[in-house]
Amino acid sequence: MSRTIGCVGCGNMGGAILAGLADALKTYAFCGCDSAPDRMRFFGEKGIAVLPDPLAVARNSDVILLAVKPYQAIAVAETLRPALTPEKTLVSVAAGISLKSLRKAAGDACPVARCMPNTPALMGAGVFALCFDDASPSLESRAELLAVFGALGLCLTLPEAQFTAFSALIGAGPAYVFQMMQGLVQAGVTLGFSHQQSRETVVALFAGSARMAAQTATPLMQLRDNVCSPGGLTIAGVNYLDRAGLIGILVDSVLAANARGRAMES
Repeated sequence: MSRTIGCVGCGNMGGAILAGLADALKTYAFCGCDSAPDRMRFFGEKGIAVLPDPLAVARNSDVILLAVKPYQAIAVAETLRPALTPEKTLVSVAAGISLKSLRKAAGDACPVARCMPNTPALMGAGVFALCFDDASPSLESRAELLAVFGALGLCLTLPEAQFTAFSALIGAGPAYVFQMMQGLVQAGVTLGFSHQQSRETVVALFAGSARMAAQTATPLMQLRDNVCSPGGLTIAGVNYLDRAGLIGILVDSVLAANARGRAMES
């Protein structure tokens, strides 16, 4: 009998994970629920069982993804207690909610783990951190979770102490990247290209640059400098970015997100 992965909360993040896993893992069954029933139509069309409430998802799942908003996580985890058993694993993707708080909410009825994903999981190109600081997940369960999330991209194990920092850098990272992309698209339109031309070329620019960075150990600043000819237009643009402090702005953005995450921890 195939194992079942269930998702409680199918919004932007939970939905991206559930849809991505359903596409990538054909040996599992899937189910889910959401407080907005209309949102589940998409998942039903993908062959995912649409269940009426979180407790039904927990009863029908071997691995339960808790993907509600952080302020809802504890209350929802408490409602799952009647369906939790030692054979199930509860995996929370709620930022800032500690394993200790999750274990207490779940009544210590099953193993608990934390996962921090990012939205490119929907495209099979996510980055995930898993935390097993709670000793209860067995080695077999840990291997299963690493394989499950590894089907959607890069998956690594981190201690809980680093989870908020990972959230600020990688979990929030797509927002930073999309904002940079939007700035270049606007520049392209300003220069006279159509919006479609600008978007297509900027998307290809980021994809190609990321591929270069992934396939070489050359330092990133050297890759940047390789594009700059003496007295050319690229170095003029790079000099402007340096004067504007782009790198410092990016660092400060991540640090601001990290500070907010620390304030949200419970």
